[in-house]
Amino acid sequence: MNTKDLIVEKTLKLILEKGTTDISIREIQKCTGLTTGGIYYHFSDKKEIFEAILQKYMIDYIKIDFDKIPLEGSAKDQIHDTLLYILHQYVNGVEIESVNEKINYQSVILLLTATGYAHDDVNGTISQIGNDIRTFLRYLVEDGKSKNEIRQNLSTKNIVESLYTMYMGIQGFWLTFANDDVDLIFEKNFDMTWQTLEFQ
Repeated sequence: MNTKDLIVEKTLKLILEKGTTDISIREIQKCTGLTTGGIYYHFSDKKEIFEAILQKYMIDYIKIDFDKIPLEGSAKDQIHDTLLYILHQYVNGVEIESVNEKINYQSVILLLTATGYAHDDVNGTISQIGNDIRTFLRYLVEDGKSKNEIRQNLSTKNIVESLYTMYMGIQGFWLTFANDDVDLIFEKNFDMTWQTLEFQ
């Protein structure tokens, strides 16, 4: 691991342990084992370190690689697996390589939200991801309709919004109640939603 990534990872771990972004360069120096000069060689100030954390653990982390989503089976299977794949991207945690530890992403997102969601790049990325998910679902729904697996008398737009709203509700629930079984909650909600969409 290069020194710049080490600084970013160790600083994230430090702010998670302290529960605040109010930390000093001296504290970053201590947790990384670097000299002050070693830190300033890579970053001009703390703000730049925090910007790098936001980029790696908010902007880059929340992006979805739709090409990695396995699309097999019926329309129900494909839509189910897509939404579960996206949910697991957040629930499964963040790997901190420098300490060989996986950190619950809920802790990361809650800590960075206060500053992160005010950041233009984060807001833009979140908005774009929402649009990308809807576009991907639209394709799956249209395909399901063409195979008579999804009701024809509901508009594709309304079906997509229904699925997206259901998903966002579960993601919000997970952020609030991380100890609950989010997979079980997902399955129950997905089954109830699907009953209204399935071709009869």
